[in-house]
Amino acid sequence: MRCIITLLFLTSLAWLAAADADPLVAGPPAKDLPEVPGWGFYPAYPTAWQGTFAGQVARARQGGIDVVFIGDSITQGWDQEIWSSTFAPLKAVNFGIGGDSTRQVLWRIDHGLVDGLTPTVVVLMIGTNNLYNDGNAGTEEEIVRGITAVTGRLRVKSPSAKILLLGILPRQNAWFCNRISGINARLAKLEDGRSIRFLDMGAAFSDAPGTVKSDLFQKDQLHLAAPGYRVWADTMQPLLTELLR
Repeated sequence: MRCIITLLFLTSLAWLAAADADPLVAGPPAKDLPEVPGWGFYPAYPTAWQGTFAGQVARARQGGIDVVFIGDSITQGWDQEIWSSTFAPLKAVNFGIGGDSTRQVLWRIDHGLVDGLTPTVVVLMIGTNNLYNDGNAGTEEEIVRGITAVTGRLRVKSPSAKILLLGILPRQNAWFCNRISGINARLAKLEDGRSIRFLDMGAAFSDAPGTVKSDLFQKDQLHLAAPGYRVWADTMQPLLTELLR
């Protein structure tokens, strides 16, 4: 275990040393469509996103992975007790990064996130961070094109994997929920019954159209609380089990 931790640390340092000289850590990528790759950037911590990504690449290179979770902070924030009991036994890894939109996931995939991996299932939930008025923003149709691009990249990089595409979870208010509903309706059309399966869990997280079950969310009504992660795990489990057979 000590050797593995040392290898991860040294790999991350080497990656960061190279990234430190790269202009991509000097600022955010230029504004572009959700289907155009763009690195992540935290203004207060210019190398933090790169360091997190470096650790994920190092973990991928170790192998021994059957299930890959890819997403943003909602994925990154999995309750550890639920993760350890439910997904760790499946040889799952968590490749979520806070703040990521489709653009950052595309960039990560293009720069080695799943290179060399042959997972059985990739669980993908992304798109909520494309809903802001920033450099990653897009219309509903553009966000769907961004998510479609991510699934396409994954098909190329891990052709034997089945993709479990999750709909964007409802959040905060009717404005967000209505946009998300429109996006998810379009995403459902990506399911082919074989390599891509789609699951919209929205009903399990909503009290009524345009609202969320507050006890499943943190105070911001965006990020999940521990009960929300339990609902996610329980709602997804039957389909995930089917895909792992």
